[in-house]
Amino acid sequence: MTASTPALISTSTLLSSRKFALVTGAGSGLGRSFCLRLARDGWHVGVTDIDLAAAEKTLATLVAASGSGEALHLDVTDAFGWQNLLQQLQREWPQLDLLINNAGICGAGEIGEAPLEDFQTVFDVNFQGVLNGCHAMVPWMKETAPGGQIVNVASIFGLVAPPTMAAYNVSKAAVVALSETLYGELLPHGIGVTLVAPGFFASQLVARGRFATAEQQQDARRYVANAEISADKVVAQTLTAIERNKLYVVLGRRARWIWRLKRWLPSWFAKILVWKHNRNLRKIRAND
Repeated sequence: MTASTPALISTSTLLSSRKFALVTGAGSGLGRSFCLRLARDGWHVGVTDIDLAAAEKTLATLVAASGSGEALHLDVTDAFGWQNLLQQLQREWPQLDLLINNAGICGAGEIGEAPLEDFQTVFDVNFQGVLNGCHAMVPWMKETAPGGQIVNVASIFGLVAPPTMAAYNVSKAAVVALSETLYGELLPHGIGVTLVAPGFFASQLVARGRFATAEQQQDARRYVANAEISADKVVAQTLTAIERNKLYVVLGRRARWIWRLKRWLPSWFAKILVWKHNRNLRKIRAND
């Protein structure tokens, strides 16, 4: 496969040979939705989560629907844990065709006020976890899975940066930069990279997040309450993008418009983003 040839994972290929996928943060939410859809499409799925019981629950649902997979404990921030998982999979799987780096947490707080420990925790999960996964699995994929794909789940907030969300924004922006870099590095090897940047949707992200103030958590809940996409829609559009070897998948009509406006009118957009944020805070305070 030459550098100009796109890497494709097609549904027709799945019918002729078993494909192997690994999904992080698969104990709930988007990760669980990815696992169930992939299993339904004939994949053997490695269901990983820091909460093994949650991963096992996803696996039970998958198996009940005649899917194939296994539940695996994984703390994505642990580089040694990734290496141990790699060695286990190399013993048990012929190859890794699809790596979905989905695990993530939310965090909010102004710089200088939110604890630095919260910044580090969010960054470790959202970015370091993705880097650890790619660093561990890419060499094996190069050797055994030409035509494979890596999916890194970021956020629209990795492309635009509203106030008080620095930890989350920066961690997801780093995932964007990593994915763009990997795309160029892996194209000559026939491995595709897809960056998923959805707007907010219903999940446990906000409930489990780290917020410096209750007001900031309410602001995040407002984003979720106004969501125009679902986890299942994110999964469906991501898998379509994989078949087309698309790098950018920005999901949600509002998210796509926000991204366009930032690229077209960056200085104006930055001011509008601040105005909108302050307006949301006024609404929250008015309802208290």
